[in-house]
Amino acid sequence: MRRSREAPLGRPYWVLWTAGAVSFAGDGIMFGALPLLAASITRDPRIVSLTEAVTNVGWLLLGLISGVMVDRWRRTTTMWIVDAIRAVVAGAFAVVVLLDLGTIPLLLLTAFLLGLLAPFFDNAASVVVTDVVVPASLERANGYSQASLVLLSSLIGPPLGAALFVLSRGLPILLNAVSFAGAAVLVWIIRKSAPARVIDADRHLGRELKEGLVYLWQHKLLRTLCLVLTIVNAVGAGIVAILVLYVLEVLHLPQAGFGWLVAIYAIGGVLGAFVAPRLSRRLSTSASLIGALFLSGVAIVCFGVLSGLAPVAVAAVALGFGSSWWNVVSITVRQRIVPAELLGRVTAVYRMVAFCAAPLGAVGAGFLAHRTDLRTPYLVMGLIQLAATAVSAPLIRREVRAATATP
Repeated sequence: MRRSREAPLGRPYWVLWTAGAVSFAGDGIMFGALPLLAASITRDPRIVSLTEAVTNVGWLLLGLISGVMVDRWRRTTTMWIVDAIRAVVAGAFAVVVLLDLGTIPLLLLTAFLLGLLAPFFDNAASVVVTDVVVPASLERANGYSQASLVLLSSLIGPPLGAALFVLSRGLPILLNAVSFAGAAVLVWIIRKSAPARVIDADRHLGRELKEGLVYLWQHKLLRTLCLVLTIVNAVGAGIVAILVLYVLEVLHLPQAGFGWLVAIYAIGGVLGAFVAPRLSRRLSTSASLIGALFLSGVAIVCFGVLSGLAPVAVAAVALGFGSSWWNVVSITVRQRIVPAELLGRVTAVYRMVAFCAAPLGAVGAGFLAHRTDLRTPYLVMGLIQLAATAVSAPLIRREVRAATATP
């Protein structure tokens, strides 16, 4: 599981990286504006948290099917078609908001439609790296991709989205639609860089789904990481769902402060993305995975117990670092273990199982905040993640050793 040498990443990777960067920037702008749009209509944390919850419902409905399709179709083709459709959906909603016709039902409907499309794009984008990059360079490729994701969707995008929201509610959403369209064009240009999939004439949806499920369940390391990721995603969705209210009512920052805090988180995320490949050379895979989980859990607890802006900002940097560290290492592990012909399906099963908990985490945080206060969900969810880390650490160490020892 260690990188033995470096090789050039190549033009197809960098075009895909650029397309991803364009799309990430639009997502970040949308991320900074959408919660503010919801909060401008209602301050009920239960309703605001639904915005995050419905975005993840697509994984419950189409997550498994998207994995089969990604293994059947050329992965670059999947990416550009999905982004083109997302451009239309986001563009239509932008027009509605610009006309001052935006409502909570329309906001939730848009988030739901974009959430239905997300599994197809996310699965294809996650596995297409193995089509254009040699195995020895996967950590580096994943690190650069994670860095652009965090930098643009968390550091630059949200503050810009929040600032643009103040100027015009519909402008951030319109820019998100433009970013989807631009990314679609870029991927279309190099669509043939990824190989066409070899289709079995006797293909059967149920059988193909079963192959992905069985492979993941029988692989002890992947199964363990999948179960841990379920907890991590529930916690992550919960803390994001009420973050805008935490910023406005606990930290007493203006609306643009939501983007500022997300940007601070992103600073840690970018650092984590660049440092993770180097840590992979110095630490064992298990140490990296466990360390990332522990660091993130401690940071979330700090959100619930600290009161000053400065210490919360430090905790946000630590949370961003730990999240990127985990993502780079766990994604690379999965890419190296799973056979190419199964990677789309196994990735879909892996992520769908994990995303099942995300809507529950988002809604749970909203209801817990409604019953108590906006600090309690962070304390509770941080402790849950630390408990999950303690329970899973021995399993992760054992299964990484076993996977490494396998010829």
